Amino acid sequence: MKTLKEQLYSALNKGLESGRLEPGLVLLEGNIADLFGMSRSPVRQTLRQLHDEGKISRFDGRGYLVGEHPDDIIRRPLTHDDIKDVEGMTSVERQDSWLLHAETVERDVVLSSMKGRFELNELQLARVLDVSRTVTHRILLHLQSIGVLEKVKYSSWNVVPLDDDRLHNLYEARRQLEPFMIGRATTRIPREQVEDYINKLSYASEHYPDIKSDFLDELENDLHCDAISQGANQEILNMLSRTRPILLISKHLLGDSIALPDEEPFFDEHRWVFDKILKLQAAEASKALDEHLTRSESKVLDRLALFRAEGRVDIPPYLKDADK
Repeated sequence: MKTLKEQLYSALNKGLESGRLEPGLVLLEGNIADLFGMSRSPVRQTLRQLHDEGKISRFDGRGYLVGEHPDDIIRRPLTHDDIKDVEGMTSVERQDSWLLHAETVERDVVLSSMKGRFELNELQLARVLDVSRTVTHRILLHLQSIGVLEKVKYSSWNVVPLDDDRLHNLYEARRQLEPFMIGRATTRIPREQVEDYINKLSYASEHYPDIKSDFLDELENDLHCDAISQGANQEILNMLSRTRPILLISKHLLGDSIALPDEEPFFDEHRWVFDKILKLQAAEASKALDEHLTRSESKVLDRLALFRAEGRVDIPPYLKDADK
């Protein structure tokens, strides 16, 4: 059985060769990841591979265009018809269907964690999603690994409350670990990749606030996940995965539950870090990231306070208020 990344490459390559993906079509990570039900990382790697092979070209700092030098730009989302093989079957066989539901459950759990203490019933979750216990258990183990759930007993889990003290502790952990990792990554990240990050931030600045929340999440992940991961220390990355609720706050709040701020939220600060990396200034990149995390904490605290005061959460039936 081919890996998902191999299947993705095959599906996109067939679409390019058949002409279903027409010259000038804009290819976006988020759209492709949603269509295939996978994370952005394998999508990003696959698009880079197709670019290196000369089959697609870079586009305005965000995404790619089909073809090397297309005359026209075509903006439309990819559909399942674009990725069907000659027999009419979808080219990617889902091996991890839990991902199809994980995003929705993650959002429910994260938003609830900002409001108080909740319990999650695994059996009820399986009924609501209409999936097997195997699928729900995989979702819950994932949420446990990123620090938003903790196991209590056989089929019961607790949502870990995201109060101000916990938020401060998470930021403190990131300030200890991320600057070190970005310093290590400075000489490891390909220059072209860093330029990609900067171009995307420039695109975001030019179009703000007319950008989607999933693109904001993509930009956050460029620095705090993708670039950091190239520091090449898996043990530290495992520790950092427990601090992911920090990123999930902005992912599920900005542009959705609360309005985007009047001024761009972090683009200049991220660009400052990448500028230092581009110049191979490891110590300066580490310092810039530490300063960014310090400023970010106060911004996120304000967002949390606003959401607790004014935001609404539709509590799903698989969650129960632990204080009632």
